[in-house]
Amino acid sequence: MDRSYHEVVNAEPGIPASIDSYRILHRIGHGGQGAVYRAEDPGGAPVALKVLHDELSKDADHRRRFLREVELARRVAPFCTARVLDMGVFGDRPYIVSEFVPGASLHHVVQEEGPRTGGGLERLAVATATALAAIHRAGIVHRDFKPSNVLMGPEGPVVIDFGISRALDHTATMSGSIGTPGYMAPEQIENGEVTPAADVFAWAATMAFAATGRRAFPGTTVPQLINAIMTREPRLDGVPPGLRPLIEQALNKNPALRPTAPELVKALTGDEFAVETMPLAPPVKNRKPAWLAGALAVVVAGGVLTWQLWPDGDSATTGDGARMGTTLTPAPVTFGQPVGGPVDVQEDDVRNIGFIDVDGVPTAVSGGDDNTVRVVDLDTGSELHAMAGHEKWVRDVAVGLLDGTEIAVTAADDGSLRIWDLRKGTQLSNPMLGHEGGVKGVDIGTLNGDPIAVSGGVDGTVRVWDLHSGEQIGESMTGTTKAVWAVALAEANGVPIVVSTGDEGWVRVWDLTTRQQLGEPMTGHIGWARSVEIGELDGKPVAVTGGEDKTARIWDLTTRTSLGTPLTGHTSWVWGVALGESGGKPIAVTASEDKTARVWDLAAGAEIGGPLEGHTDRVYCAAFGSVGGKPVAITGGRDESIRVWDLSPPLPG
Repeated sequence: MDRSYHEVVNAEPGIPASIDSYRILHRIGHGGQGAVYRAEDPGGAPVALKVLHDELSKDADHRRRFLREVELARRVAPFCTARVLDMGVFGDRPYIVSEFVPGASLHHVVQEEGPRTGGGLERLAVATATALAAIHRAGIVHRDFKPSNVLMGPEGPVVIDFGISRALDHTATMSGSIGTPGYMAPEQIENGEVTPAADVFAWAATMAFAATGRRAFPGTTVPQLINAIMTREPRLDGVPPGLRPLIEQALNKNPALRPTAPELVKALTGDEFAVETMPLAPPVKNRKPAWLAGALAVVVAGGVLTWQLWPDGDSATTGDGARMGTTLTPAPVTFGQPVGGPVDVQEDDVRNIGFIDVDGVPTAVSGGDDNTVRVVDLDTGSELHAMAGHEKWVRDVAVGLLDGTEIAVTAADDGSLRIWDLRKGTQLSNPMLGHEGGVKGVDIGTLNGDPIAVSGGVDGTVRVWDLHSGEQIGESMTGTTKAVWAVALAEANGVPIVVSTGDEGWVRVWDLTTRQQLGEPMTGHIGWARSVEIGELDGKPVAVTGGEDKTARIWDLTTRTSLGTPLTGHTSWVWGVALGESGGKPIAVTASEDKTARVWDLAAGAEIGGPLEGHTDRVYCAAFGSVGGKPVAITGGRDESIRVWDLSPPLPG
């Protein structure tokens, strides 16, 4: 076989056919800091080779951190973990070579084949607990233990991905401290404390998923998942009686009451497990809770999808380096009242808006008819960046994290999607092109651990994009007869889905994996529907849409049918919808042509309080966020301004 030249399939730019003595075959995934390739060693044996991303390799700190992780990984005994074989540097890019484990992830296997049972479940529990014990013995916390980080190899389950692990004896970075919704321990959410006990919690949540096929803590949005983890008992019906007591103990909200990984192994096998732990430093605490890193957290090593979240917003501070809000600082106000005054952002209509926490600063990101993307500090009302690049109106904005960097992905009438670094105010990569005509809607999340965007356009298609390469993934989803104006990622019946709507007024649900439409379109709107958001009611994922018929409508995504009666009250078109929670109630905010926004109790199908009045022209968009520790709605419209509204409980009525 000629090994001198071949094309590497799906490679990043700059990846050669071989690196040192390793022949690169094709890319098999992304990590938080690098891409992973299937490769061959000089003897032809398969290996996994991880290369630090080119943009990160330019940073000496990232290179040092990457190489430090290699040394930490070498300390892990190969008990049910992928062995580290080699390391090196080509050019300025470090790489690590590890054992290649053929096999699908536990997440994929459960989705395709159903829950694990009997001896298979018992072996899975023992193997993964043994792996955690070995990891902890090396002085490491995995930090992102979950079903997609367990490979079902031919010789048994193997725990992978130490790319986001950090040793306990050095300070973690913010981007390295993020876990995955549904598998994070309460203390990790509340105060950023990360100890081996957090891994034990994640192990138990993973075993519950393996045994039942569903998460132990219900929810389709990050706020719902976090609320369930912090306040509810896990759903463990379906877990075998012999395993359930151990999982219940490991899911205790008090980390001190959870068993250690060696104790898990002992309980599962009935034998002593000799593990000499290395001296561990005190638990690492982040400057802010882990989930305050962003709103829609696009975590590269994440699960299938991640969703919107508002932080606690402890932004107004005193003392040296204090930043006291001057324009939008919340005062003691009632539900539905404005928080500060309007902030003029665009030089033309504000078409869409997103909220994200950027290093402790509550931040609004808007796009508009002046072709720009604006970034605004909601503490002070000051503009941080005005980002130019689009050649026509910016129609939609989605915000989140990519490799630890706060980003926005925008869709515009120039036919492109663009990725923006919200800290630097710069474009991250070339435009994503493929739609024939304008792009009207965008959402971002992850699929099988890889960060993606989905988009809809005037060509009637829904497309999926790789946020690392900027390339379209797979075939377009076709069948819509008119322009697609809005898309949203979700999960229903264990299947990752995309919900789309637009000028035809129908709501379509697509299987994100097969790209096929699921069932018939959901109908009800009269005229167009140009917004869709995802939430949860009674443990079920729902979509909420707004339309030309002056209504918002709720759709059950498990049965693909309408729920209740339309939300009525607006006197003209409903352009935008945002979903969130206040006072324990799921609520929606709708933005309308009638110059108002309205707040709704989704469970009751009733309006809360009166309309939010202040805009002087049509209101196009709404988002949920937090300013000064209070939940707020942020609206934008034709008057070129954004406004912030207090949604703190108690709720009227």
